Amino acid sequence: MPKLVPVIGLEIHVELKTKAKMFCGCVNNPFATEPNSQICEVCLAQPGTLPVPNKAAIQDTVKIAAALGSTTLRESKFDRKHYFYPDLPKGYQISQYDQPIGEKGRITLDMRLEKNARNFATIGITRVHLEEDTAQLTHDGSGNSLVNFNRSGVPLVEIVSEPDVESAAEAKIYCQELQKIFRALNVSDADMEKGQMRCEANISLQEEGGFEKKSGTIWPLSQKKLNSKIEVKNINSFRAVEKAIEYEIQRQTELINKGEAWQQATRGWDDARGETVHQRYKETAADYRYFPEPDIPPFDPIAAAGEFSLPELPLVKRARFESEYGLSLADANILASDKQWANFTEQTISELHEWLHSLPETKTCSGEDKNSDRAVVCKTGQELVRLSGGWITTKLMGAMSERAIDIRVLKIKPENFAELVALIYSGRVNSTNAQKILAAMLDSGVNQDPTHIMEEKGYGQISDTGKIGAVVDDIIKNYPKQTADFKAGKEPILKFLIGMAMKATEGAADPVVAEKLLRAKLK
Repeated sequence: MPKLVPVIGLEIHVELKTKAKMFCGCVNNPFATEPNSQICEVCLAQPGTLPVPNKAAIQDTVKIAAALGSTTLRESKFDRKHYFYPDLPKGYQISQYDQPIGEKGRITLDMRLEKNARNFATIGITRVHLEEDTAQLTHDGSGNSLVNFNRSGVPLVEIVSEPDVESAAEAKIYCQELQKIFRALNVSDADMEKGQMRCEANISLQEEGGFEKKSGTIWPLSQKKLNSKIEVKNINSFRAVEKAIEYEIQRQTELINKGEAWQQATRGWDDARGETVHQRYKETAADYRYFPEPDIPPFDPIAAAGEFSLPELPLVKRARFESEYGLSLADANILASDKQWANFTEQTISELHEWLHSLPETKTCSGEDKNSDRAVVCKTGQELVRLSGGWITTKLMGAMSERAIDIRVLKIKPENFAELVALIYSGRVNSTNAQKILAAMLDSGVNQDPTHIMEEKGYGQISDTGKIGAVVDDIIKNYPKQTADFKAGKEPILKFLIGMAMKATEGAADPVVAEKLLRAKLK
């Protein structure tokens, strides 16, 4: 049987967080506690009302188009998209059809952490257009449905991709990357669980080499026949994006293996059952009877947006964190994805370089100082930065998560966190006690000096040969069998003896000093 390949296109809807709705002056607050409290005659499609476009929403859409490398049209317009459903009081949605705000863009995905077939994937963007959101339906389980119009008219941007996505993993990363871009632009919080960002996937399996892509569509080659695509809706998390596509690929594969064909249709993702279910047969553009919105004249999006500059986008920031700072791929991916954490990281790294050259323990060297019992800490900035990256993404983020502390209210200043990392790097405190210091800094609720906590609590690393020597003597006395085994040539036993010394000092002993003393006393 010929090899089958997935062909996937994605439609992403994101709600903009403008102050007002798209075509009226109502407050843009779809999550208001009281249903139907943020509405007016325009939201309810009362006779005689006229829509007035929200300039801020047009500006935000132009920014999104620019961030995705799309061309912004000099003339755009709104259209009426007709369909009948209880969440659409007009009987049509004001959307955009043949003259969207942006078109022909692309986005690059970094897939290196996903063990994907391609390390970097480029996904084409067909169009970026602006429309109004629908009302929200609530089903009470007894056959009744309630309509909340607070969401009706919220500015909604739709981003339609080319059918360039090749796997469920790429689809998930694509959605995650778009969310990071929306947040970096500060145009939307894009929380999928709240419905601020929604994904619809168009999936088909095609014979490899039997089709070509052109103008956002796939076309058959050499008298081949294409399999129908399936649109999957009701996807409300990144995990669900991946699971729904994986399921649909498997379902279509089984149908092809049985020799069965299917009609183009819309299916919904049932997260509880872990499967897609049939909803309806797919509409075409002709079914929506698009025509220009007569109450809104064509407009120039570029003139409406005015001058603006884009911030550093997440993919660029991640690459810079890797190349400029030497952060690991995993740490750079986490830290560059959130503006607050990225700023905290950059400020910490800036402070680290000052600490690196100010601590008396650090020296420019190529090896150990033979005249010292302690290990020499060489001035290697990249190692220090990598240490800080690991501590931010694991220890700091983990401790904050346990305490439900958000980065936006974190009391620890970057300079003090940099000081803690420098204390670890210089060997003045070990990892165990450094975590105790970090916990004290978080629990105090105020910005505290880690060195002060270390000295006050006695968390500093013990390097005194006299104090550690006494502990080593006790270890040799208490573990005669292990010491005898080490003397007999069993080198791995030394790690056990060092561990006992660390345990006896509650992790405070300098392990390098402890090892040297053990070797000297057990000759």
